[in-house]
Amino acid sequence: MTSTPSTVSLRAKLLAAVLAITVSFGLCELGARLVYPAPPEPAREPQIYYQSDQNLGFIHVPNQSGYLDDGLATINSIGLRGDLPQLPKPGGEFRILAVGDSTTFGWGVMDDETYCAVLESLLRERFPARAIRVVNGGVGAYDLERSAGLLEHLGPQLQPDLVLVGAYWNDLPYEGVSPDGNEIGRRPSSPWNGGAGRAMAADGEPKPFRIGNHPSGLNRVLRQSRALFVIRHAWLAAVAPTEAADNLVQWEMALLEGRESPAIDQGWAEIGRTLARIRGLGDRGGFAVGVVILPIRAQVEGSYPHAAYQTRVSALAEEQGFFVVDPLPKFIAAPGRSGLFIPFDRMHLSAEGNALIAEAVFEVLRDRMEAGS
Repeated sequence: MTSTPSTVSLRAKLLAAVLAITVSFGLCELGARLVYPAPPEPAREPQIYYQSDQNLGFIHVPNQSGYLDDGLATINSIGLRGDLPQLPKPGGEFRILAVGDSTTFGWGVMDDETYCAVLESLLRERFPARAIRVVNGGVGAYDLERSAGLLEHLGPQLQPDLVLVGAYWNDLPYEGVSPDGNEIGRRPSSPWNGGAGRAMAADGEPKPFRIGNHPSGLNRVLRQSRALFVIRHAWLAAVAPTEAADNLVQWEMALLEGRESPAIDQGWAEIGRTLARIRGLGDRGGFAVGVVILPIRAQVEGSYPHAAYQTRVSALAEEQGFFVVDPLPKFIAAPGRSGLFIPFDRMHLSAEGNALIAEAVFEVLRDRMEAGS
């Protein structure tokens, strides 16, 4: 069967169209790779594992080393990041314990790039005659209540002189209710709320599990194309102020826009009660407490003059007599603000961002230590 001129012409046009689309997409991909950074690799091996804990809900499996995104983390024998501090604490050592979630832990950065590690270096350089140690007690997926539990459980063993509480907006109860008060239902098996940590192995021991690093098949495909990945995140940014955003983003936007509701007020009331609990622990344990308000990326890169996040945290902390460190002004004044966060990540700080947090905390602690308080 011979092809007619019209059939040949149609095939030629289809081929030309396919070729044009392929070349156009290739140029878009090349442009995206030249302009945009690579996304982190969430499935990099070996991974950090967690296990259930009767006191804390869950904690890192002790004595391991693994990746969270592109950051290689070392976990010591008590389940915290970094080298094991000397136990009991040596006489004369000034020990700081930082508690919080993945932003305190240093998700995505190396051990020596976390704000805790940088802060220790800055303090030792400023006070060379003093023995100073900063212990990283951050654990991914912890909320403020779990951080208080870690402080209660490990504080007597670590004997801190000062505790830094890393406050992040997602300490509010975004998993069970919308900011408008609509019940959405908690997912008890979600690895982000510790449900997976309740799994037990056949021998009755806690079954190790991962947190967060479970990219979908679609996500893995998108990461192979920088252009498609950029388009996806541009779409997520576009829907962030709308009802199409997921509940976590809706809570974030509600705080950035300074909205009020009974659900939001209830969430802040819970934060206040937990800070009061930490105050009691400090009184009994003889340590001072400071609250570090970890900044929201959207607030650093955009303009949200009505944001109620820093003001609410500061008021609740000051009610308990805690000092407050607010690094947001430093972040806003920094050149290349987007570089302070991990690419395509709404929450986690890059090495540069961690260093800026450490600088803000250092300046407050330097003044307090020099004043003898």
